[in-house]
Amino acid sequence: MRIVFDTNILVSAVAFPGGPPSDVFGLARAGRLQAFVSPAILAELAGVLRGKLRFADNQVLELGRLVAQACTLVLPQCRVEGIVSNPKDNRVLELALEVRADYIITGNLRHVRPLGEWRGIRVRTAREFLDEFQSEID
Repeated sequence: MRIVFDTNILVSAVAFPGGPPSDVFGLARAGRLQAFVSPAILAELAGVLRGKLRFADNQVLELGRLVAQACTLVLPQCRVEGIVSNPKDNRVLELALEVRADYIITGNLRHVRPLGEWRGIRVRTAREFLDEFQSEID
């Protein structure tokens, strides 16, 4: 199963372990999911950790490495305008399209989650994904 994490899921998973985002990230780290990340998402992650959460540079680097170890780095070649109200959210869509993801995992309930499904890619919260994933392996 191919998944793309929205930045907010990665922030929750690495900065605040425990809970559904951390659980889904753990599945990727264990190799049970094939997860992808782009340079744009990694840059946004570092910006949030460094700026909003005030993590030290060494912590930001360490958490970035953790994400890079769990995910395959891909530079999307396509550009999309799926979310007009917040264009930076399109970076997640571009990555998902590029890698032919099955799922986008997001905590962005305002712009990304309302898509529900986008070009055949299911858009779910971490909790929703875990519920669906569990039913698929039962």
